[in-house]
This record gives sequence, structure tokens and C-alpha cells, in this order.
Amino acid sequence: MKVLLAVTVILSLLAGCGAKAPQTKSYLLEPVPIKANADYKASKLIIVLAPVGMDNLLGSKGIVYQTSPTEAVVAQQHLWAENISTQLSNRLLVGLRQGQNRYWVVQSSPQMNMPEVATLLVNVQKFNGSYQGYAEVAGEWSLLDSQGELLKSQPFSFKEPLNSDGYTALVNALSKATDRLIAGLSHELSGLAIMTNGQ
Repeated sequence: MKVLLAVTVILSLLAGCGAKAPQTKSYLLEPVPIKANADYKASKLIIVLAPVGMDNLLGSKGIVYQTSPTEAVVAQQHLWAENISTQLSNRLLVGLRQGQNRYWVVQSSPQMNMPEVATLLVNVQKFNGSYQGYAEVAGEWSLLDSQGELLKSQPFSFKEPLNSDGYTALVNALSKATDRLIAGLSHELSGLAIMTNGQ
């Protein structure tokens, strides 16, 4: 399976050499199911989610695939249908609101003037497929209080095996790895929300 996925990536990159124009495909991360109790209450701490930061290679339109321990390629015909930083920001926003009674996450906005809130920063350093047969999501998140002081910062790294070959399976695995990030963040933020409210 690992070899087949690597061959698929290489063939898609070389497809431009043929006489027939290669078919371009666009992908979206799987949506997060909305739960009925994901609503705002005045007692909840407000956490502003800053736009998700992406390392340079990951910010490209093409899906990134690591072909060896030291090499990576950006697909030319397998593209993100929407900016991946925007997709991740939206997915984190929806996912972190699910089943929470301690905090409420909102997106940052230039018009927003909310000084008495915490800020969540998420920087992604890996969001790619691997020649070893898995999708990888890794980086670091930090939570700042209303004064900009660091409350907690923690690295994250999740590997999700691919169920089959191809980019659809890779995008599905990246979605699952992102779900694991959301679950871990949700747990951490619940505990930190108690501490922040007590300040």
C-alpha cells in the first residue's frame, strides 16, 4: 500500500508530460457533525481562535506528500478546494464548540474589540501524507490570557493510517488526525477555562 501511494503521487506529478491534459481534483476536509448542545451561554469563557498558522510548504494549494525522510512534494493536480489554513480554522472552531459548557470559541476579526478574552494560537508544521502509509498532523498550540500572557503551550503530533491508496484516503486520514487534535485541545481548554475564570 505504501509503495502504491508513492507511485500514485509520482505518476500524478509526471502526468503533465503526456499529450492529454491531466485531470485536476480538489478536496475538502470532512465536515464536523454539529451537536444540538453546541450553543453559546453568557457564563462561558470566550476564547478567540487566531487564524491557523501553516509552515511555508503547507500553505501551498497542492496537497503535500513526504516521499522520504528528507524529501516532500506538492501535488500539482490534487489541490485543496479552499485554503487549508481557512479549512483548519473553521474545523477547529466548529469542533471546539461541541459539547462545551466552560468556554466558547470565536474567530478573530479586525472589527473585534474584546479585551477580556483568551486567545488560542495554533501553528501547524506538518499536514501531509507520508511514504510510510499514514497522514501526519503536527505543530504547537498556545493559549494566552487577556493580557497576552502565556497560560499554556504544548506540541501535538498525530499519525493516522490510510485505509486505502490515493488522495481521497489521505484527505480522510488528515481529517481524522485533525479530529484527534480537536479532542485533545478540547480537554486541555476545559481545564484551562476553569483556571482563567478564577483569575
